[in-house]
Amino acid sequence: MEKSQSLKVDKTLIELLQKQSDTPFSTTYIRDLYIREIVDRQRPGRNQLRKYIYKELLRLESARLVKRHGGSIGRGCQFVFCPEHSSVEIETKPSPFGDSDSNFEPSMGVETQRALQEELFQRRIELVASIGEAEEYQHLYNKYPALRGSVKEQYLESRERSTKLLGQLRAVETVIAQIGLPS
Repeated sequence: MEKSQSLKVDKTLIELLQKQSDTPFSTTYIRDLYIREIVDRQRPGRNQLRKYIYKELLRLESARLVKRHGGSIGRGCQFVFCPEHSSVEIETKPSPFGDSDSNFEPSMGVETQRALQEELFQRRIELVASIGEAEEYQHLYNKYPALRGSVKEQYLESRERSTKLLGQLRAVETVIAQIGLPS
């Protein structure tokens, strides 16, 4: 039998359905399996995910890739994945919720993670030192009016450096948050 049409389907969902083979499954059962595949910070609500999966199952049913088990309908309805009964070819597309591997570079090892943590630590130290320096210039500026001319310029430079360091610190924190490392 030659496949004539193609249907783009969520890669994670198809992989889960293929593991079910001829075993009946419910929408909530697949949802519970699916939710384990999603990184915590990208995880949608359980109800939102169930609705998404149900809509996808209806699409697959209309393409005859999925059929209802025993003619069941309504809540608790069970499906069976049966791609052999369809002339539709499955093309995978990425999950809209992201999957566990989507944010990780394959080459990122322990050394990269350690380097990022060290970078964060160094940026924090530099920022605290720079803020301390700016505060001291401000203190000297206020305490010794005769130094105002020379201290003011150094104070402004120190404040600018603190702002730049804060931006760098935030950038490293953002990268660490995106890859799921504790900061």
